[in-house]
Amino acid sequence: MTLFRKSIITGILVFALLVAGFFLLLRGCLAKYDERFIHVPALLFEKNGKTTVFSILEFQKTTSYSQNGGMTRKSVSTSYYVQTNDGDTGEELNKIKVKKHRQVKNFPVEMLGASGDNAWLFMGEPMAFDAYTLTKVADIAILEEKNPSLKGRFPAERQYYTFRSDDRSLYFTATDGTKWKLNTATLAASPTEYTPDENEADARIKALDEEIKNLRAYQDSVYQLKNRNASENYSSKKISYTEYSRLTGEFYAERGRIDKVRDSLYKLRSKLEISYRADKDRERAIENLQRSSISFSQIKQNQDTADGLWYGIYSPAEIANLNDRVSDNVAYDETIRRKFYTSSYSINKSDDAIIDKKGLKAVSTGDFLAAGLLLDKSTAMPVRLPGTAGYLIVHKDQVGREGKIQLTKIALDGRTLWTFNTGLTEWADWKLGSKKIFVFGVNNKSLSSSECNIMHSINLSDGKSVTFDYFKNKTIR
Repeated sequence: MTLFRKSIITGILVFALLVAGFFLLLRGCLAKYDERFIHVPALLFEKNGKTTVFSILEFQKTTSYSQNGGMTRKSVSTSYYVQTNDGDTGEELNKIKVKKHRQVKNFPVEMLGASGDNAWLFMGEPMAFDAYTLTKVADIAILEEKNPSLKGRFPAERQYYTFRSDDRSLYFTATDGTKWKLNTATLAASPTEYTPDENEADARIKALDEEIKNLRAYQDSVYQLKNRNASENYSSKKISYTEYSRLTGEFYAERGRIDKVRDSLYKLRSKLEISYRADKDRERAIENLQRSSISFSQIKQNQDTADGLWYGIYSPAEIANLNDRVSDNVAYDETIRRKFYTSSYSINKSDDAIIDKKGLKAVSTGDFLAAGLLLDKSTAMPVRLPGTAGYLIVHKDQVGREGKIQLTKIALDGRTLWTFNTGLTEWADWKLGSKKIFVFGVNNKSLSSSECNIMHSINLSDGKSVTFDYFKNKTIR
């Protein structure tokens, strides 16, 4: 009997091992069709000389697949994570699962911005996580607990939230249409009149228009009192000529003063409008740079001014036809090799910056294919490295769609300090830290252009780099 029981137990164990082995084999077959990638943009957090890269990771776990005619069809179970990586080594630091796909009722899943040590994102609702511990610090339930009067009024759709990077606040329209500003440090919400299309210049122009309106009303009252009424009273002999002359003299003196005030207000308004349009153009440029699908021609500019000097990267033919007015126009010909030029510039009577074209000189020893100065995503202006360190140039290793984007650090005197080939035909995102630049992109044919798997961490001082592949979930040396 004992032997029989042992045989049964042995049989059960063997069967269990066979089943487990089958599932492990099946999982191994399915795993090769799993996909991991991040949603750009990522966020950088710097503390005590260390950089942490915070990202939203999507994991598509394959549950079944079939192949027919060279095509693979598969079913997946999708989950969303938040993950941090070491900015120096590229290695994964921490990762937690946040939600399964079916738990997200409203899309997109995307990053909103950083506030202090917290990363804000939208994943079916506004959420925030501590970038170092990945502790959840905010979601709608937490926000309602902090703001009881708004219970049931936080919207679940992305379109009603605006994260402003300038004041690190989250503005939203409640479900009843009221406007609110959320302090991302305290999580306290307060009523606001802010709308995303307005800025400080809007308010100043409106205030000036009101001053001009009041000035016109005052000018009309002065005209009625000291000119028209005086004329009528003099005609009806109610006042003497001496009194009439005094009143009209006061009127003309006051009108002259009003005209000067009005002219100064109009000039101020004109300058504000010019500044306003420039700010709006800059805001649109910054907004465009935040998109994930951005072409090579859009990540660069060909000239800049700094410390009284003009810098540009052009071919000799482009220099010959260059307008002498400083602008942020992009040279689009991607078949041309360009050199780094410098000159002085001056400001004319119209406040335009004018290049001294006679003083232009090429200072770089080499030239660069389809080159331009890399733009800073936070300013939409060329990246200006600290002190006199120089610029970052982006260029291609060959013409055509297969050309890989290279990054070169060039000194202001034209010396090439280092060059790094990113191996990417397009960049999905890039982030500038205090000591490193991080470049994100796609080099896996299984992924689309918005599904990012590569992160390069490049040292700004010497160009040394490490690369992390989110798809493979490992650092590539």
